[in-house]
Amino acid sequence: MPNNSQIDYVQSSSVRSDVVDSLADRTQSTDQILAALTASESAIYDALSNLQNRGVIAATGDGWQLSGTGRLVNDILKRQQATDQLLSAEPSYWDQHDVTTIPQPFRRRLPELGDYDIVRATESDLRGLVPWVVSHVEAIESCAVISPMYHREYEEAMPDNADSRIIVGKRVIDDVLLDQSDSTSPGKFDETAIRVTAVPFALAASEEWAILTIPERGEAWSDAKLISTTDSAIEWGRELFEHVWTDSEPLDTYLSN
Repeated sequence: MPNNSQIDYVQSSSVRSDVVDSLADRTQSTDQILAALTASESAIYDALSNLQNRGVIAATGDGWQLSGTGRLVNDILKRQQATDQLLSAEPSYWDQHDVTTIPQPFRRRLPELGDYDIVRATESDLRGLVPWVVSHVEAIESCAVISPMYHREYEEAMPDNADSRIIVGKRVIDDVLLDQSDSTSPGKFDETAIRVTAVPFALAASEEWAILTIPERGEAWSDAKLISTTDSAIEWGRELFEHVWTDSEPLDTYLSN
């Protein structure tokens, strides 16, 4: 029975996958493809012919190029490869943590994190990863933070300027700050804008890194932090922050209500 899925058809053969990948960035002649790939000439010729018949690649005066279909197939295969790399780097982390807390459009984009590290507290770290987070925040000039939990040390480390913003969880305001006799809001900040919303994950994004904390499955809060310094991860973190910021309520408005 013929396989009607173009994606399955391409990825079911390493030669076909390699041919499509070799054409991702530019048009190439048959000789260039033969020189670039390690498969036999007959296998490459068969792949070119079959991919052309399936409408994945097209012959031009300059050589072979991806069709519109081929471009979409290659994009999906690249995302699948990036997802495999994301999961294989720290399989136990992804098994144990609840990624559904991240908004779906950004969950789909998790492979954009690229290279990342998972930082975990050891038994000797009596304060968990609080000092680790503080050291990162104190070293930057501005930061965008989503915090569903309250830590006095985080508040003290957070820069106060017009380029920094904070989104705090409603629980922080309702259960913590409103119970403080000396303050009804994060009073340290004069320039940093603050908004409030219900959010199930934590995020810190600067120009140097993105740090993500998501709960473990079963809603247990996790002390493990994911950090990435790739440009794509920083952009992902900034855009996720903006997404949550748009749906959040200014602190003064929330307090007045």
